Amino acid sequence: MSGRRRPKIGLGIFVFLCFLFFLLPFWSAARFGFSKPRGGGYTFQSVRDLIHGPDFGTTLWLSFRLAVGTTVLSLLLVVPTLAWLHLKVSKLLPAAELVSVLPYVVPAIALVSGASKAFHSAWPFILIEPIGLIPLYVIVALPFTYRSIDNGIRAVDLKTLTEASRGLGASWTKTLTAVIVPNIITSLLGAAFLTMAVVLGEYTISSLLLHKTFPVYLALQNQEDPRGATAMGLMSILATWMLLGGVSLLGRRRKGGGGVTVSAFQR
Repeated sequence: MSGRRRPKIGLGIFVFLCFLFFLLPFWSAARFGFSKPRGGGYTFQSVRDLIHGPDFGTTLWLSFRLAVGTTVLSLLLVVPTLAWLHLKVSKLLPAAELVSVLPYVVPAIALVSGASKAFHSAWPFILIEPIGLIPLYVIVALPFTYRSIDNGIRAVDLKTLTEASRGLGASWTKTLTAVIVPNIITSLLGAAFLTMAVVLGEYTISSLLLHKTFPVYLALQNQEDPRGATAMGLMSILATWMLLGGVSLLGRRRKGGGGVTVSAFQR
């Protein structure tokens, strides 16, 4: 009996130490970001000063638009591609998975350098206009988008759903939008929030291309008001965690609510 309890105690101690390892940096950041400069308690004044800054609204709105554009383009590219790979050429899935992890290997500075040489004369707007960041952000977010959607597709019987839909007379587009997408909606939401989190926190690419996005704004403000920038960064991380937690709860509710369906064509 004691032999069984020892591994549990050891696992509990290990989990507690890991919890402290990840919690202490956030606790230190919170103490620094929300404390008064000369001590004497905590305040939100640094955050209020940062919010009322001249570029706060414009940079946040720009990053939000880039996040939405990147999310839409990523889903439009990855969902049909993965569905086609699973249905038609499943042998290429290992190669596709290998390609999806390349953004982990290629540094952002190398990606910007390659894009500068490739698009400098052909499509210079990618380097000049802020909207040109979207294709680069799609590449950076690909590992998260690919895995989230791939896990969702593997969790359903994609072949049976597709054959049933096509047997009822639906086109491939109708099958994709009315059958496949509703059955992997939780994975799509997870991919969307992860992609938005990546874009809202990406600094290197936008900085190298001289676009003033929200992370660049925070980095510049960190030189003038490090407390406010630290507090705002911490609040952004907490907001991301809350969104991902909401996606997780939504996924559990959907799992408890029933299975897959092709009822859109049973009329």
